Amino acid sequence: MSVDATDDPVQFDDVTESEADTFPRPRAHGAAVMNHFADVDDPDADRSADRGTLYDRALGYWREHVGDRDAEPYVAVDDFEADWLPSGDYALVLTSSRWKAGTGRGDDYRAYYEHHLKLREWGPEDDDGERPLHKPALALHVEIMPQFTDMVYESGDSLECPYGEGTRLLAWTTWAEGPFEIERRLYDALRAVYGRDAVDLDDRVDDARRIPKAEAHIRFSIGKKAAAIETLEQSKQLIDWGGESEIDAHQRRQKEGWLEALVESDRWHLLGFDPQRYSTEVKIYQANQWHRKPPSDPFHHPKLEASYAGVDRGELPHVSEWDDVLEHLRAVVATHARWAGIGRSDLVSDGFFDGPQAPPWEFERPTGRRQMLKRRYEDLATDIYREALKESTTAVYDILRVIAEHDGANYDTLVERTGLARSTVRYHVRRLAEEGVVTREGNPVMVFFVSRVVLERAREILREVRPEDTPEDMDDRAEERRERREERQEDGDDQTDTDDDKRDESTDDANEIGFEYLARLSASIHDVAYLYERDQLDDRDVRVRVDEVPPPLR
Repeated sequence: MSVDATDDPVQFDDVTESEADTFPRPRAHGAAVMNHFADVDDPDADRSADRGTLYDRALGYWREHVGDRDAEPYVAVDDFEADWLPSGDYALVLTSSRWKAGTGRGDDYRAYYEHHLKLREWGPEDDDGERPLHKPALALHVEIMPQFTDMVYESGDSLECPYGEGTRLLAWTTWAEGPFEIERRLYDALRAVYGRDAVDLDDRVDDARRIPKAEAHIRFSIGKKAAAIETLEQSKQLIDWGGESEIDAHQRRQKEGWLEALVESDRWHLLGFDPQRYSTEVKIYQANQWHRKPPSDPFHHPKLEASYAGVDRGELPHVSEWDDVLEHLRAVVATHARWAGIGRSDLVSDGFFDGPQAPPWEFERPTGRRQMLKRRYEDLATDIYREALKESTTAVYDILRVIAEHDGANYDTLVERTGLARSTVRYHVRRLAEEGVVTREGNPVMVFFVSRVVLERAREILREVRPEDTPEDMDDRAEERRERREERQEDGDDQTDTDDDKRDESTDDANEIGFEYLARLSASIHDVAYLYERDQLDDRDVRVRVDEVPPPLR
């Protein structure tokens, strides 16, 4: 992805420079390398077996040894050995899956299947005397795919073969320090299953040797997790403020464990890193059930990881660019560790990362972050002043005050302390979140200021704009709002808190504000519930009939 810093509305060139720094070298983690072999011996062959490609050899092997997908996974090599493997007993298993292209059109379409070789480790014998297979820490997954010009997608569109006909290979692995090591693992696995002559490097197309994925990480003490998460959140705010970046920050459970924070963007140059043509993702995560492991267990502690996972347009980096890709990822990890106050003594060693004993690594660390944050917080302070000083309403002032007093508050607390209708609270919180003043986290939702610095600044501003305001004054305003709402309900007036909301944001005319029957929408009731829980819809957006509703809704 090409990046032009001049496209960004806010430039940080005047505050972002760099200085030489040293940090324990972040460890390369997951990575992938793609190959293409132009290995068609006879393009006019009537039978696939006569074309001579590695893919056709893999297909013939599957037909001879497996024959039925119900027999998968098939142990192709039960005693796989390689000098790059840790001690243990390993096997290679074979599976297949329907591929994206095939031959024929319409009812005559027939999909091809790709083949997968996966590294597995034998476990100890169970009660039945059998040794189960499991995925080892050093992983390897090889994909074998066809590349023939007569292939089409199920839609009928032709399959593009950018490197010509032959076999496409993709190797995913962990704990490899370079692309050549990944390729060696790839070729070792192929030769172990399909024969020593299965791989002919003379058929390899050098330009097709590309990098779809790369990662670098450190493992650090759990005591630094809060600082690391806040640092990553600050980076999100600065990137989001400085440019139109594609950015995401969220918390969710993933297969690898508990994801504490994640930011993905193609605008890391706004923080002083060298521009890249691809997006970089930075995340903090922990292993499943980490809280049940003792602090002495490395998997009790989180990881800080930067990864590259492809480009939106253009070509993937060539294997010759591996060092540049890893240098960027390591610089992002080391810099965020520095910003979070993580030092050598805070690192945690495990089976693959040396922790405090990791070798020193020199890099260029962007500077000027303090000035960047200061400018950002000055902008947020202006937003807080504007909201707190609104002459038409004290609603936002009271919401901000409750969040500041409680160092975060849920909707129940905000409704109780302000006396505002829940829909009004949700509306204003959503606006404040869109402005970058507050953040909403968890389920049930908790509302916080975006950082400790902003929280302290908000407290100063709230004291400044209403120096005479007391807790009793806010309680009186809350009680008045509740009384007004009760009076309206008694009078049959459905509008809420008109002094706190703009008149054009609430109306009794359903047609005027664009309501529609659910049956006419493409969404389901589950979609509505999901968006409501995520605060993308609020009480103003959903209506329910009240004349003939089931008892639970009355």
